[in-house]
Amino acid sequence: MKNAHQTTVLGKRKNSRQSEPLILHLSPPPTSTLPEQFDSDSSFPVASGSRPAPILVNGSLVLKTKKCYRCTFEGCEKAYTKPTRLEEHERSHTGQRPFVCNTCGKSYLRETHLHAHSRSHLPETARPFSCERPGCEKRFWTSQHLQAHHSWHDGAKPYKCSETECHEAFSKHHLLRAHICEKHAPPGTKPYRCEHDGCAKSFDTNQHLRSHHKTHDDKRYTCVHANCLAKDDSLPRYFPTWSALQSHIRTDHPPACFYPSCNGRTFSNPGNLRAHLKLHEQRDAEMELDGYLDSGDDSDQPARKRRRGGEHGRDWKCEVTECGKDFKSKKALNTHVNVNHLGKRDFICHHADCGSAFGYKHLLQRHLAKIHFAESVKDLPEDESSPEEGQTVKEPTTDIDAITGYAYLQRSEARLKDAKAMRCPFPELRDLADEEISSNAASSDTTCRPCEYVFSRAYDLRRHLAAAHDVVIVKESVEIWVRKRKKLARPTCSLNTLIDAPSM
Repeated sequence: MKNAHQTTVLGKRKNSRQSEPLILHLSPPPTSTLPEQFDSDSSFPVASGSRPAPILVNGSLVLKTKKCYRCTFEGCEKAYTKPTRLEEHERSHTGQRPFVCNTCGKSYLRETHLHAHSRSHLPETARPFSCERPGCEKRFWTSQHLQAHHSWHDGAKPYKCSETECHEAFSKHHLLRAHICEKHAPPGTKPYRCEHDGCAKSFDTNQHLRSHHKTHDDKRYTCVHANCLAKDDSLPRYFPTWSALQSHIRTDHPPACFYPSCNGRTFSNPGNLRAHLKLHEQRDAEMELDGYLDSGDDSDQPARKRRRGGEHGRDWKCEVTECGKDFKSKKALNTHVNVNHLGKRDFICHHADCGSAFGYKHLLQRHLAKIHFAESVKDLPEDESSPEEGQTVKEPTTDIDAITGYAYLQRSEARLKDAKAMRCPFPELRDLADEEISSNAASSDTTCRPCEYVFSRAYDLRRHLAAAHDVVIVKESVEIWVRKRKKLARPTCSLNTLIDAPSM
């Protein structure tokens, strides 16, 4: 009779198939057609009486191996047993980091790395492994970390100095690195040193060292210009650092203007080229406006006028309905909205009985000059309003004097008397230029009325002659003439100063 109570043992069912990856097996070709690496002299072990069947990995025949998933990137010889491991490895080449932390936004190559990082956002009390030594309350996430901590309590020093005749040992790896830098390295050496031939650089962290190792790769960056790409008889140009690539681009492929009128003009950087192209765009917009004005359109629309600064670059448009104005900067747009649409008046007249307010500073200045100029002169103290001995009294000018030019004439006479300015020599220009003058008015014509313009710089005289008298004179000739006039005026000014000086 069978027992009423039977014990059933649950165990893991064994897989009837071999735990091998799915591999494409090829029947062995004849001996004469096998590659050289599979000949009878091969160093691979061969079963007695039979030849191992090769497998196809990345398009090439290799001997049977568990790591049949190999990296296809150039220069990388890593191989893995699972396609998921290969996919994780390829992310190190492509830079993809699909696993992102929802708390801080950091990203990682593997999901396990994300899980390990997510623990850093949890409190220390959530760590499952705690130290039971008296007086120690540290906790850890893994048993391995707890065992290492116990070894530290026991005084274990597994990290020994590898230098000859040095028997120091340390409990932490960073203590060993600090010891090597202090005792067995030149002064100033940091814990992580580059071992590349001829490189003596060192760094504070391992991450900085890994980033530095990339600079020793001569094929890290390549130029994508058409002249530098790979051709049938040449390889592409490589550069070890980003700065070296940028220096090559500035030197060999500088940015150039594509407009035919510039004849391939080059610039030192793309920013200067963009500023130059804006000039072309502004010129095209002005030409379009000139064509519109010259077309003689008889529509009811008012004629468009030229605006200060041109038409190009007015990207800031007023959004108020039926306004339609545009500006070149956000600040100008905000000022327009505050003054014209919101009625803001920040510039207020300081006179008590006035109370006028303006939206722009220049309007307030115009108001003070026209309305309160006479009042400001009357309000001056006696010591400031009364002239000192030897000074001339300047009478306040009225609007009629400014309109008729009498005020300018008074100021000009004062400047000429003090030898601070010179008068325009027109129409007597023989002393100014010996060569023929490009002018519509004959230089020998003495019937013209003398010009009352007063200047102190050669630059101002050249612009005045060209604008007012249509006379164009070489810059050097005007500068020489002005210097001579100033030398002649200095002795007279010095003599007048000595005569007016009081006798001691």
